Amino acid sequence: MSERKGTGMKLKRAGAKAAAVAAGVRAGRAAAGTRTGWTARRVLVAEAAVVGGLVLTMLVRELPGIRREVRIWRMINLRSGARRPR
Repeated sequence: MSERKGTGMKLKRAGAKAAAVAAGVRAGRAAAGTRTGWTARRVLVAEAAVVGGLVLTMLVRELPGIRREVRIWRMINLRSGARRPR
């Protein structure tokens, strides 16, 4: 049997890496000290994106009603200042 040179070392490293992943160790760091990957900034950006999307959706859905209201305000001449006596 002829074995290629260096193959055994690669297999050992691959086995150690698989065992580390199974144990919860990532990239040579201890499992207790690792981060979950979600930093506070990423969470805030995600929340801002969700809130922005909801606000945009509500604005688009309410746009016909807003236009209707503006037309009514223009018809009754709703502006700041003194009103005409009736």
